[in-house]
Amino acid sequence: MDLLSFGQPLYEKYLAWQITRSATKIPAHVALILKETDLLEYRGIEKLLSALLTFRKFKVELVSIYVDILEADQPVKTELASTLGERLEESFMALPSGTGYEIYGLEGEVKSSRQGRDFFVYLSLGFGGRGEITKSVISILNDVKAGRIRPEDVDEKMLESHLLVKHEPDIMIRSGGQKLSDFLVWQSVYSELYFTDVNWKDVRKIDLLRVIRDFQKRQRRYGK
Repeated sequence: MDLLSFGQPLYEKYLAWQITRSATKIPAHVALILKETDLLEYRGIEKLLSALLTFRKFKVELVSIYVDILEADQPVKTELASTLGERLEESFMALPSGTGYEIYGLEGEVKSSRQGRDFFVYLSLGFGGRGEITKSVISILNDVKAGRIRPEDVDEKMLESHLLVKHEPDIMIRSGGQKLSDFLVWQSVYSELYFTDVNWKDVRKIDLLRVIRDFQKRQRRYGK
């Protein structure tokens, strides 16, 4: 056993100890941005499930995941979203009891869902924040047209109530790059950002613990 292999489990335990003993709150809502290739490659979905179990173990309550399906012809994007959706639906069924989830397709439609009790996962297959806001606005306009609400009653809270994800992420994680994507653009305006050059296939449990510990050390300003 080399020194690195020997030291990593010890450091992992040290990070876990720091996280649990810290008086600073663990992020309740974590957002994770992936590429479709991250999940299509060998053990990609297995790694995602492992990450979800790690977050659950350390008392994260909600994880929102955006699978950024790269620019391609619409038939190709549709096929990719369908293939991934089927694999994820099958895999998510193995998540522990009490874990709920909603998986959204390219148009924001619910592909699969399960009620949750103590941990919940939102996963969007290529349906981004601009589409989410547009869909929300159209829904409100239809309500105005039908006379269910008055135009003067429309405000930020009403728009938020029509969004698919109604919770603001405490921290957004992007692996393998330095750019955010079109995800939760309304909800994430005050979120902490965490970029890592490590590609998803190389992300380890220790890297996820570092994210949580890094969040605990930050002083959130909420745009101030």
